[in-house]
Amino acid sequence: MLPGQLSNQEGLEPVLDVSYVRLLDTPAASAQTSNILGAIGYGVPRPGVLPPSCPFASAPLASAGGEALEIWRTSSPCRAVNLGPVAGACSDGLTFGVMTLNDTRAAPLEDIVEDAYHSIFDFLYETGFTSPLRFWNYLTRITQEDYGLERYRRFNIGRQRALSKRSREALPAAASGVGGTLGESVIYFLAAPAPARPVENPRQVSAFAYPPIYGPQSPSFSRASVYRHGGTALMFISGTASIVGHESRHVGDLSGQTAETIENLRTVTAAADIIKASRWAFKIYLRDPAHRDVVDLALRAAFGDEPKRLYLHGEICRPELLVEIEAFCHAE
Repeated sequence: MLPGQLSNQEGLEPVLDVSYVRLLDTPAASAQTSNILGAIGYGVPRPGVLPPSCPFASAPLASAGGEALEIWRTSSPCRAVNLGPVAGACSDGLTFGVMTLNDTRAAPLEDIVEDAYHSIFDFLYETGFTSPLRFWNYLTRITQEDYGLERYRRFNIGRQRALSKRSREALPAAASGVGGTLGESVIYFLAAPAPARPVENPRQVSAFAYPPIYGPQSPSFSRASVYRHGGTALMFISGTASIVGHESRHVGDLSGQTAETIENLRTVTAAADIIKASRWAFKIYLRDPAHRDVVDLALRAAFGDEPKRLYLHGEICRPELLVEIEAFCHAE
């Protein structure tokens, strides 16, 4: 890779792709960056390699392997669209947006989150990309209590309030909700003009149907979603962990949790009823970065060496869970 370039290992540009790259902080030619929908930094501020108009945020999670940049690209040029607190970009058929939450202000977290999601839906309806495909919710201090209730549970209340008022879909989009300790909380998303097909895992209770022991409001996300864009189907798998039914399994056992998580990834992929999945990209959240080698060995054994992998040090929303894995792939 030449200085100033962003890696694109596959050659021909797909309709949507994600890259996980190390940062080379030198200017890049506009031809290399005109099709970037957005980027997220892990352990890095905004890099000079991105054009000024490109949506970007520093996530509160650190990479488990040095500074890293997550870059979403499309096959067509992107135009910047900023609306209120949301910085976004649109291509011919997809949009990306990101916003930082000021969740330290003197207001209940659920109110802050509801306001944030209203801003996101304002952006979606203004741009015409009215159907969210995928959300990433990175919340600082996710398992700490605010006034007697865990922050993640307050987050779920605020998210559902907004979705019940603004979403036009019968079921929620795929999503991840992970904690971090760096900087500010961040929400980012991908959306399209038409809805994705939601997919559930037959081994698990749907997250939006969890019993009340997990809080006054169940988490609002589908286990996965499949969206057809042109001749390609895009599959987004939500944050997936060692959960069967609605209960955590293999408490204290990293190898057992990793194997159960991989089984859930395979099961939800099978439930999506696709012929073939390719261009896999995994994002792995580790409670302890020292667990990386164990998880990486299991992932390689299950999916081979070709898939992209980004390891992050994150606080998973259930304290007994040691690893969570999400995925993106092209499907047929």
